[in-house]
Amino acid sequence: MLGALGLAVAVFVVDQVLKRLVEGSMRVGQSMPLVEGILDLTYIKNSGGAFGILGGQEGILLLGSAVAVAFVLWMLLAGEPSRSTTGGCGLILGGAAGNLIDRLTAGEVTDYLDLDFWPLRQWAIFNAADVAIVLGVGFLLLSALRPEGNASSSKDPAPDPKGGK
Repeated sequence: MLGALGLAVAVFVVDQVLKRLVEGSMRVGQSMPLVEGILDLTYIKNSGGAFGILGGQEGILLLGSAVAVAFVLWMLLAGEPSRSTTGGCGLILGGAAGNLIDRLTAGEVTDYLDLDFWPLRQWAIFNAADVAIVLGVGFLLLSALRPEGNASSSKDPAPDPKGGK
């Protein structure tokens, strides 16, 4: 649990620092290349969720965030989570907290990462919190798909090659 919370705090701090840097050095709508032809820094405000969905529906977005955070905390507290589950939960918590604080204080989220290569040229603009959430979900999916017991993590001793116990 402490590992997940430490990761969540780190993600939250990085996200908030990057957002303040963008807000302090650019104007809304301004764009500049970070990696020519691959990634632009484009400052926008997003009142919706991912891809701008549910724009202006602050109550639904806040409720959805609260439910997601509660579910992730339950995953951490129910049993002994694997390292990938712990990492995934930490990434999701930090990202959710970063976007949630924006919504609560400004009613919208600061986005700034803009993929600029085919086929993602028209992809939605996003932020570090969004990246953390997507990576966290990926970790949770990998954890869920991984077989429970493999040779390196099995608690049963290896069978005696001589047939004894």
